[in-house]
Amino acid sequence: MKNNFLKWWLLNATVLACCVLASFFGVAKEVYLKDSSYLTFVIIAIYFLCSGWNGYLSWSVDKKNELREEDTDTGWFLSEILLSLGMIGTVVGFIQMLSGFGVKADGVKALQELLSTMSYGMSTALYTTLGGLIFGNLLKLQCFILEKNLKGSECRGTETTEAKQAS
Repeated sequence: MKNNFLKWWLLNATVLACCVLASFFGVAKEVYLKDSSYLTFVIIAIYFLCSGWNGYLSWSVDKKNELREEDTDTGWFLSEILLSLGMIGTVVGFIQMLSGFGVKADGVKALQELLSTMSYGMSTALYTTLGGLIFGNLLKLQCFILEKNLKGSECRGTETTEAKQAS
């Protein structure tokens, strides 16, 4: 089957189109202004770097018809890192949110500042969680497709090393 790269390309073209639309509608600017940890952008950068590697692997499978299981291990690992970075951003956001409670809320102005600090922290928490979940799972999907191809080629009659040694 020679369509691994096409599957990868269609998935990432869709992701890239969604990112461009999000930027066009101001979502990227909103995330930039509200995510004080900037972990969402780190998550997106790691996603596109690892996705490029998965694209190379997909192309390599189509051209050379070879894929080692170790090649996809990095993708699985980085997908978990993306989820973890999202959770770290959540903790950072909650810490920012709770830091506002140290201020004595006397009067309307102080209460407004407290609510502003809390909403800023909550925005950081939610945007990093959302970014980690979306991009971590998209990366897992790519790794799943690659490994499915790896296991499918073994099932279609490509002998494993152990089978060759046994005969």
